[in-house]
Amino acid sequence: MKRTMRSIAAVTITAALAATALSSCSSSTANDSTAGKTLNVAYWDYGPGAEANNKALASGFEKKYPGTTVTLTPVAGENWGTYYANVATTMAAGKHPDLMLISGEGAQFVTKNNLIVPINDYLKNDPEAKAIQADIAPGLINGFTVDKKVVTLANGWNDMVIYYNTDVFKEAGLPAPSADWTWDEFEATAAKLTKDTNGDGTPDRYGFTWASNEIFPGIMPWVANAGGNLTDKSVCKATADTPQVTKAVTFLEDMIQKKIAPAPMPMSDVFTRFQNGSIAMFGAGRWPIGTFLPAGFKSFDIQLYPKGDTYQTVFGGAGYPILKSSKNPDLAWKFQKFTVSEDVQKQVVGTPDAPGDSIPSLRSVAATMTTVGTLPKNSQLFYDSIDKHPQLVPYPAPAKYSEYESTVLRYTQLIFGGEDSVKDGLAAMQKALEPIVSCN
Repeated sequence: MKRTMRSIAAVTITAALAATALSSCSSSTANDSTAGKTLNVAYWDYGPGAEANNKALASGFEKKYPGTTVTLTPVAGENWGTYYANVATTMAAGKHPDLMLISGEGAQFVTKNNLIVPINDYLKNDPEAKAIQADIAPGLINGFTVDKKVVTLANGWNDMVIYYNTDVFKEAGLPAPSADWTWDEFEATAAKLTKDTNGDGTPDRYGFTWASNEIFPGIMPWVANAGGNLTDKSVCKATADTPQVTKAVTFLEDMIQKKIAPAPMPMSDVFTRFQNGSIAMFGAGRWPIGTFLPAGFKSFDIQLYPKGDTYQTVFGGAGYPILKSSKNPDLAWKFQKFTVSEDVQKQVVGTPDAPGDSIPSLRSVAATMTTVGTLPKNSQLFYDSIDKHPQLVPYPAPAKYSEYESTVLRYTQLIFGGEDSVKDGLAAMQKALEPIVSCN
């Protein structure tokens, strides 16, 4: 099963952690308007972690509001796209969840299919919501806004940064990269990090690679920093063959041709090769630390993507929008607020031994990542990247996201595999995407 790396399917907490942290929530917050009421929450059942995370949220909410009952509806799916389709099927069969978990890719889907209750009025009229908004980067609100309708508050998110192996940099005699590095400087650094130890003409260590099985940690940061996108601002028209996309894909293809980068590979392989030193740099969000630290690997840090014609932070998140099928939308709003409460958000940070794999949405909680000692050392960069830099909005996630993503990956793999030129591959991609990226 493919669990997208773009967004985490819930706040990354275990039931045990949640029980400890959330037990401090006072039962005095309960009142007659919530007692005896129920909520049903649909979530993507990608594996055991999804069940534990959502059970922890449900349990914590019930403790905060005694007398309420939260029932969970696990929904299967090979990826986010099929999960969304399966939720729609579940609803058509007569089940009526109050909330459903989505990633940023699902914002268009739930809005265009008229499934959600926008939270604009709640954000405007709820005094508590005003304080929450003030502690959340505007980009995280904008990223879940479609046609001026705010779909949900994000309870966890990830942005794309460059991971670099500090031991490999030290061995090569290179300083840590700076936040203002350029594409040319990045390529020069990657070339210096590339090493052919046995002289057979094939590097035993490459300077950089990227994921072959996802767009988010693949081509998107490069496309964004070339000033482009894969769709127009309305997410109704494909723009895969524009000069900006061509420039980004050409840059990546050139690194393969120069043997600075191998052909892209699945993210799991990237992790393995980064830890053993045969890959010096790659792009991802916060989630790699969930693999690195339990394995005892700590020789890494992060930096912004290099600047091209511009710099834009590429990010995505997850949240629980209120569905029109909800019989208790006000209680559902309380649940959504609960997912961004301080206690829950602290569990997103985690501990040095058990770090979370998302970034907290609350700025004040995200600031504690460095003080509690979770790696990487440059952890403040995660929130700074969305608080202090422009963001790619909208993320190119049309309603038919699953079909769209597989199409983009198919054609980029042909390009990076040497079977198509950049020009011909992107032209073919554009033609294939036109009926998929459509709002007609």
